[in-house]
Amino acid sequence: MNIQVLYKPSYSVAKVNLSSGESIKAEAGALMSMSSHIQMQTSKAQQGGLFKSLKAAFLGGESFWMNTFSASQAGEVLLAPTLPGDIEKLELNGTIFIQSSSFLASKPEIDIDTKFQGLKGFFSGESLFFLKLSGSGPVLISSYGGIEVLDVEGEFIVDTGHIVAFEEGLQYEITKFGGWKSFFLGGEGLVAKFKGKGRLWLQSRNVPTLGAWFRSELPPRKE
Repeated sequence: MNIQVLYKPSYSVAKVNLSSGESIKAEAGALMSMSSHIQMQTSKAQQGGLFKSLKAAFLGGESFWMNTFSASQAGEVLLAPTLPGDIEKLELNGTIFIQSSSFLASKPEIDIDTKFQGLKGFFSGESLFFLKLSGSGPVLISSYGGIEVLDVEGEFIVDTGHIVAFEEGLQYEITKFGGWKSFFLGGEGLVAKFKGKGRLWLQSRNVPTLGAWFRSELPPRKE
């Protein structure tokens, strides 16, 4: 399998060249184009554990379904994320957590499950889930805007809307930023405080902030 990321760093597209018998697993809706002899099979991401029903209820939709593209002979698949931004190819060897909206594709043998964030995810205003990927092989993550890669050792604070992925060595908690005046009037709200040692991937733009801007530009609703 050969993967090239085209058009970096904006509006990136992943070009995946598959040899005969190879496959790649991608989020539903990511297909841009493929060779005519590539076969596609749709399935759910893994479910299990105490929060199985919650996963189905809250993560549902396109991001919960995966498409596997398999080549009966050499061919190519082009994958594009929903939001305008960059794509990063990672060589996974262990475990990584990815914001559910930032997963694009991976080798089929990599195990994908969800990590329930509980109320801290709910109050952050973000997705209730990270995807937990474990195994060895290529993984593609996407961002809204550019991707910043940081090696964290100790503590580091990130706006929750800018998290793309982080390594297993990092733990986090959700907390308010500054005092109550900053919390309500400063535009920052809640942040994730990371602790430990590991790599952290951030995106330069924030989807919830974009949504809030669009809502502010809409005309008032007529009663």
